[in-house]
Amino acid sequence: MAYDAVAMTSRPISLILATGLLILIGVSGIGVGGELLSVASGVATGALIGGGIAAYGFACVIAGIGMFRLNRWGWLLALGMVMVGLAVLLWMEIILIGAAPDSVSIVGLVIWGLTLVLLLTPATRNAIRPPA
Repeated sequence: MAYDAVAMTSRPISLILATGLLILIGVSGIGVGGELLSVASGVATGALIGGGIAAYGFACVIAGIGMFRLNRWGWLLALGMVMVGLAVLLWMEIILIGAAPDSVSIVGLVIWGLTLVLLLTPATRNAIRPPA
């Protein structure tokens, strides 16, 4: 489906920013997952973790593309992926590490939290097409 210039400019800034953050999260997840896969040769646990992170990243990129195309499934997938990402980050920080968050964790919380806020703004929700 081709989009004309008017349709491209009618997207609210919250949707554009959320899409950009989702793609950033996704590309970084694919990169980290791929790196873990490359160093986990022969270790099943490392391969599962790397593959899971790469799959999560791929799903975030797909959600970003769906959001940019104003598809409701993209918004729903994005919402689910961001909530999963936040939950895993909090689980790792609180349960596994049990210490004060470091700068990397704080940046992750800010990026995922901001993405969630942008996804839930009325402008973003209203721009998404209802299911056909």
